[in-house]
Amino acid sequence: MPNPITRLHAVALPLLRDNLDTDELIPVSENTRSSMSGWGDGLFAGRRYLDGAGHTPDPGFILNQAPYDRAEIIVSGGNFGCGSSRESAAWALRDYGFKVVLAISFNETFKRNCIINGLAPLAISRDDAERLAANIGRDPQTGVFVDLESGTLRHGEHGTEMKFQLDPFYGALLMSGRTEDDMLGALQPDIDRRREALVGAEPWLRSGGLAGPQSL
Repeated sequence: MPNPITRLHAVALPLLRDNLDTDELIPVSENTRSSMSGWGDGLFAGRRYLDGAGHTPDPGFILNQAPYDRAEIIVSGGNFGCGSSRESAAWALRDYGFKVVLAISFNETFKRNCIINGLAPLAISRDDAERLAANIGRDPQTGVFVDLESGTLRHGEHGTEMKFQLDPFYGALLMSGRTEDDMLGALQPDIDRRREALVGAEPWLRSGGLAGPQSL
């Protein structure tokens, strides 16, 4: 079960460009693992290492530079997570330590993969993304505050408040640390009672597949 995310104050990594795809997030060469965890060292492997094999960090890549090497938030452009539908892109971000992705827009499959894995994909305007990235570049240590309950974020405790967009249902999942299956499972007793009431009122439904409780 994912860890709940309600509020976060963390260093942010500015990668403000459009169409940052899943092949860059987790290169094909890194997709040989059988586990669903331990993917953090493969994140941006094609750019993060000089030898491409995870042995020699490239000091010129921003994720290898302090304080960005301990970032938990990414700020990026439009169509973030495009390309292949591999869920390992979300696993790599999660396992490195990222909790929030702020982008102008998201590939829909990638967005779903984020939600399933407890990452918050939050959409912001292009103006706000550019302003935020510039502020981070001037003062990365201050960090970014994100509040899922209020739908706001800001750079620094007293920075200008910005709004982000997130489907309310996705927000409820992230803040509760539950998946869709968890939420549906919690409704199982109500579903069973409703099924029995329907069959009691209309017995002919029993032959139509409402004969009794079914596990989800």
